[in-house]
Amino acid sequence: MNPLDFISGERVVKLTKTLVEIPSETGNEQRIADWIINYFTELGLSDITRLPVEEAGDTVVAVLKGGSGPKMMLNFHIDTFDAFEGWETDPFKAVEEDGRLYGLGAHDMKGGVACALAAVEAIVKSGVKLGGDLIISGTSDEEYWSRGVHALIKTGMLRDCRHCVVPEPAAHATILIGQLGRHVFKLRFYGSSVSAAYDEGVNAIVDAAKVVAEFEKHKPDGFGCIQEYQMRGSLCVTGFHSGGDKIYVPELAEVTVDRHILPGQSVEEAAQQMRQMIVDAGIEGRYELAWDERPTPAPTSYITPPDSELVKTAKRNLEAELGKEVKLALARSVADTNHIAVHGGVPTIIMGPSGGNTCEANEWVDTESLPQITRALVKTVLALLGIM
Repeated sequence: MNPLDFISGERVVKLTKTLVEIPSETGNEQRIADWIINYFTELGLSDITRLPVEEAGDTVVAVLKGGSGPKMMLNFHIDTFDAFEGWETDPFKAVEEDGRLYGLGAHDMKGGVACALAAVEAIVKSGVKLGGDLIISGTSDEEYWSRGVHALIKTGMLRDCRHCVVPEPAAHATILIGQLGRHVFKLRFYGSSVSAAYDEGVNAIVDAAKVVAEFEKHKPDGFGCIQEYQMRGSLCVTGFHSGGDKIYVPELAEVTVDRHILPGQSVEEAAQQMRQMIVDAGIEGRYELAWDERPTPAPTSYITPPDSELVKTAKRNLEAELGKEVKLALARSVADTNHIAVHGGVPTIIMGPSGGNTCEANEWVDTESLPQITRALVKTVLALLGIM
């Protein structure tokens, strides 16, 4: 039977509601990991793996066995942001209204999780035998260090995996074929201290402030731009620490900088760009620059070629579902997808449901987009893996 016959909007919405009502903030994912394991088991999948992740819930993986052809993966993350102030409804209670389903993580990314699960469910229930293995992975810790996806990469399960589709949030009629990379820089400024009564010496706070002001001068175009996708690199100062109420000139100041860099730019190039701006700021003291002090590799930028089989197949199938042209774009920020594409070596795209207030209060997913994405996922899996 045709797997598309087993897809309904009602079913995908129900799955989304169920997932929203299982709290799974980063570090609190074990309950939803258990639920997904049970779901895989009830669906009849036998090749199921739990991967323990430090300070987080398990990453869960299932494999729908196919023939000896190429294999691909549907991936989703199972954690959400915390529930910020400003919710007008209970963030852990799914509320459906005017074509929108509200709830914490509804768009990022429990709606997408529901699409992936419903797609696998439709394939299994149809009895179709795929020409290659389909890996279905739910990764934890995505909103923090991406330790869950690195646990998956370390297993070697992605070896020989040719394609990955992730139903992360996306704008309507848009497929994200690449992402910026994110690197966190730490700047330490060293002055020389004397009594504050004399206001002499070298004030580390003043040096740091001069550099922050110099950074701001280069916005919005000073950090690179890919005109084809109208995408700019960015710099945001996210931390500034120094001084206090003691009677001396501060001799140390620390500045934390978030850099989102474009595909084609290395972190070393981004660092050199910042060093030149520090020179231009004309500071008096010395400084040190370090970056990516983290337990996992930094999420590196990437682009999956627009003319690749993966992109062309997904685009064609989504256009057939929507009845309109689909735009190819880059994502402004980072996700597990960066790690899958770069550190896992698997060509990766994002094709997910639309919505709004993503990672904010009153987050919602467009319920009409849920079955559309589910159908496009099924068609893409069948096209890329083939049928035995």
